[in-house]
Amino acid sequence: MAKVNYKRSIWLVIIIALVMTTLYIKFFQDSNEHIPPKHNLEKTGAGAVIDFTDATKKIHIAVDSVLAKNGFSVGETKEITKEVPRKNIEGTIRWHTRQLLITVPAEASAESIKEIFKSAVHNADGQVFSSQPDTYQGVAVVRIDIGLKDQLAKEDVTIISDRVYLTQGKPISPKTTNKIDAKDDGSIKGKMAIIIDDFGYNKESIAAFAALNRPITFAVIPYRPFSNEAAAKGLSSGNQVILHLPMEPLSQSAQSEELTVAVNMSDEEIQNMVKQAIQSVPGIIGVNNHQGSRATADRRVMQDVLAVLKENHLFFVDSRTNSQSIAAETARQMGIKTGENELFLDNIDEVGAVKAKLRTAQEMAIKHGTVTVIGHARMNTAIAVKEMIPEFESQGIHLVFVSQFLQ
Repeated sequence: MAKVNYKRSIWLVIIIALVMTTLYIKFFQDSNEHIPPKHNLEKTGAGAVIDFTDATKKIHIAVDSVLAKNGFSVGETKEITKEVPRKNIEGTIRWHTRQLLITVPAEASAESIKEIFKSAVHNADGQVFSSQPDTYQGVAVVRIDIGLKDQLAKEDVTIISDRVYLTQGKPISPKTTNKIDAKDDGSIKGKMAIIIDDFGYNKESIAAFAALNRPITFAVIPYRPFSNEAAAKGLSSGNQVILHLPMEPLSQSAQSEELTVAVNMSDEEIQNMVKQAIQSVPGIIGVNNHQGSRATADRRVMQDVLAVLKENHLFFVDSRTNSQSIAAETARQMGIKTGENELFLDNIDEVGAVKAKLRTAQEMAIKHGTVTVIGHARMNTAIAVKEMIPEFESQGIHLVFVSQFLQ
């Protein structure tokens, strides 16, 4: 009899445990189901629109509360509703985004202001993605990117709702310029912007360039295994990130990316491809071309590409893979800030050869005041740049972001 009672007790314990486990799982699922989504769903004939407008406006309110409470002066404001196609699925993603120029006291640190924003937007389901050096109307500022992250099915989505530009002391005047010698004591003989292309293919060079502790413009190719990691590391190390947009080369056999802007595409196909590529790399402030010797010489193609960049407030740097390129000229005609590559650094993948090219770039900077050069995300290039930094600085060469040279 005692054995029977014991067995009954064991089974009773097991049944109670199963019931408790079931109730816990159901409670947990019910709790998750009651978490309000960050988006609204709008069904259309061309697929659903995932609308984050309400969520981004909620973050706007949190940002505005920081500005009001701290008495920060708000200068220029730009607002736009953006809508881009989804990746690998019919439909679009829509949100509202702003650019704000604000003036803060000279004694206020950008890091402390970033923390204030971080606390405020957290309560609005937002987050601060990065703060990094940038320029606004040719003046050095700090840019803070604020927004939200979400996951739609298996698609990671990053939305920038507020791009805040901080200037300290006094408001920026539209007439302010950034002449080469305007802010230095005469020790700076020239400025050099180094763009590093092809981030995304390999992992090892990401950390090497991030560790240089000097301004490097990370050009990240979309949809590669390490693209997101490169963008995130570029931003977190205080560097600027741009999209390295695949465009059609003269030789079809040389084309390295399947998803490439091609001259035989329709206007709509080109613009949709550019929109998706922009959406795939978070935190970008501009674009340059990957390959593109055929596409950058085609005015219609460039007008389609640049129209999307203008809509998204992005600049364009012509990599100059073709001497017949009309990309920069077209950008200037469309009122888009633009620049051009003047020298490729690493056609020969050897440290010594890259250093020789960097010395040529150094001479160009001294002669002309500025120079923009392009290398690639390779370890030999990272080593060469690192070893040349002391020489640059002893010769009065100041490394800057390419955004400082745009016109």
